[in-house]
This record gives sequence, C-alpha cells and structure tokens, in this order.
Amino acid sequence: MYLGIDIGGTNLKSGIIDEDGNLIEQSSIPTNAVMGPEEVINNIKNIILDTKVNFPELKSVGIGVPGIVTDEGVVRISPNLPGWIDLPLKKILAEIIPIPIAINNDANTAAIAELELGAGKELKNFIYITLGTGVGGAIIINRKIFRGDSGGAGEIGHTIIDVNDDENNYSVSFRSGTLEELIGRKQIIVLAKNILNKYPDSILNQNNNIDVSSISDSVSENDTASIECFKKIGFYLGAGIASAMNLLDISIAIIGGGISMSDSILFDSALYTIKQRALPTIASRAEIRKAHFTKDAGIIGAALLGKKLLFSDETEVTIII
Repeated sequence: MYLGIDIGGTNLKSGIIDEDGNLIEQSSIPTNAVMGPEEVINNIKNIILDTKVNFPELKSVGIGVPGIVTDEGVVRISPNLPGWIDLPLKKILAEIIPIPIAINNDANTAAIAELELGAGKELKNFIYITLGTGVGGAIIINRKIFRGDSGGAGEIGHTIIDVNDDENNYSVSFRSGTLEELIGRKQIIVLAKNILNKYPDSILNQNNNIDVSSISDSVSENDTASIECFKKIGFYLGAGIASAMNLLDISIAIIGGGISMSDSILFDSALYTIKQRALPTIASRAEIRKAHFTKDAGIIGAALLGKKLLFSDETEVTIII
C-alpha cells in the first residue's frame, strides 16, 4: 500500500493505492493554510500516522505541494500556502515518521499519474498542464519529470503572453502578463463578465454566480458570449502551449485540472492556435489530450511518486524527488 497526500490551498486530500495503482480509500479535510505551516504539517503527520495504523503494510508516502520543491524536499515557496518559504518539509516529517517519503510539486505528481496510468502511459515525452484556480504544469522527458536547476521547471502558467502588461498592476512584477493572469479561474470569470456587456441577451446574464462550469454549460447551449469567452481563453492557452512546444520540441500536451472538463471548444481553439503558432515540424503533429485523471490525479500521482522512490536506484531518485 502507498499513501498519497495532495496539499491544496483549500483542501488537504489523501488516499491509498494498491500495487496496481487502484485508489482504494481516500479522504479530504480543510487545509487551514491561513493558520500557518505548523497546523498543516500536524495534519499531515496525523494522516500518515493514522494510515500506518489502519494499513500496517504501508510502504511509502508521496506528497504533492503547490509550489517549488527542491530535490531534498524543501519547499522554497508556495504562493497558496502562507509562510511556506524554505520549509524543510521532508526533514521535519522524516524525523518523526520512519517511512520513505517523497515530495514534489503538485503538478508534477499529477503528471506522474498520467504518465504511469493515464493519457500519457504510452508516451515518451509530453507537457502536462493543469487548469484550475491557477495554471500549473510539468514536463515529462524520457518518461521522467524534468525539474530544472531549482525544481521549478514546467511552470507554464508563468509563460509571458502580454509583454506590455503593466507591472504596477501586480504585487510582484513576475506576475505581469503571464498566462496564469489571463486564464486562471478568476480571470476567466472576469473576461466573461466583460464580454457580457456586448451581449445583454446572453444566458449568462440570468446567472448571478457565474463560474467556469456555467460558462461551459452555456457554450453547450450555443450562447454567443460564452463561446467568445472560451475561444479567447483557448487562444491564450494555445499561445502558451505553442511557446512551450517550440522550446522543448514536444508535440503533445495533456490537460488536467477542474477546467479540463469544460466544453471542447476551449481546447479546439487552443489547438487551432498551436497549429498557427508552433513551428511547422511541431504543428503538423501537435495534439491536445484531456487528462484521464481530474480530481484524484494529485492523490494517485503522489502515491506513485512514493512508490517510485522504493523501486528506483540512487541516481533516478535524485531526478524524481
């Protein structure tokens, strides 16, 4: 048995997979991130200890963190977890719990789930993108996570799309003009509301609580405003993916996260943009695949990360964790 823990800004999810990768038990509690690292870490400790009691055959723990994680399991920064700066999470847990622990970025763990059991299981290379509150990503090369110099490779959400965006609009300059600031969940909703000014008869005007799912539902009903919104978001997404594909010479992108379940017009628009903007050698074979896993990807991928730790030699562990 292998335990996977997915730390989110809102929920702390955990689950057990068996030798075949089947999710046999899972649970979720509030992360309570605003209470600081100690509160979250105590909850993680309790999850591991309780799991060890209920599953004495537990072999490893994998943890996905929404931020940049070093090879040594130090969380350098996690924007959605206040106070998580240069936090030696692996060391803290290892001093208390004598069980193999692997820690990685949450998008990387979700990519591992797709690599091992999902839409990328027959692929050698692919780009993984997760669309939700923000935009995360991972790079798979030769069936391994490419981590870069500091463990932060794959952050496609920080691809710069609008070079003319005013840096003064953001608390930190590196956010300006990025893909995440254009197609994160809040930004999609803002765009839809702005577009609605041109379409007073839109179905969306009947909704007092517009969300990405309601925009998607309205697209399915051929609502002009919603279609325009998704085509625009798809354009931005496609531009970001095309840039990544051109840089890496990788032609397949797998898209996960909650927004990946939206109407296909979003991804049709993205693929059209990729075909227009990617190098011809890439555009001719470019492909977007929806992820096999959505809500459970982080749990399954984290558990697989821990399992990989047990079955990898020392060199491979340095690459993976």
